[in-house]
Amino acid sequence: MRPVLVSCILLVFLGSGCAYVSKAEYDEFWDADGDGFGIDEDCDPDNAQIYPGAGDVRGDGCDADCGFEADADGDDWPDAADCAVDNPTIYPCSPAEVQGDGVDSDCDGSDGVRDQAAFPCPTADPVVPDAQANVCGGAA
Repeated sequence: MRPVLVSCILLVFLGSGCAYVSKAEYDEFWDADGDGFGIDEDCDPDNAQIYPGAGDVRGDGCDADCGFEADADGDDWPDAADCAVDNPTIYPCSPAEVQGDGVDSDCDGSDGVRDQAAFPCPTADPVVPDAQANVCGGAA
């Protein structure tokens, strides 16, 4: 009688076990903002405009693409667009530019303050040019 009882208990226990879910089902369930990235991949799971590979306006202080583009110095300019990937004060349109100091801090090719009217800052994401700026809501 004992083996039958153990078998019945085991069948009841195994029959009510966890159901298998696919990665897509898991992500859909754990994607509160509906941006297509689950909580395990999304750096801001409550903001649908922030996810890996999202459009990221340069220099707005918001990492909308979740670090998708390398930015070694953390100045919000991806290494591919930054003229000094190891210096966070030197990047396109940097306000740290001082005329005559021997350093091109704003990456315009000269040691002088950029004429914004003649040469506006290239802040648009080249892959997603219509990306919105400051989608982080004050948090980078």
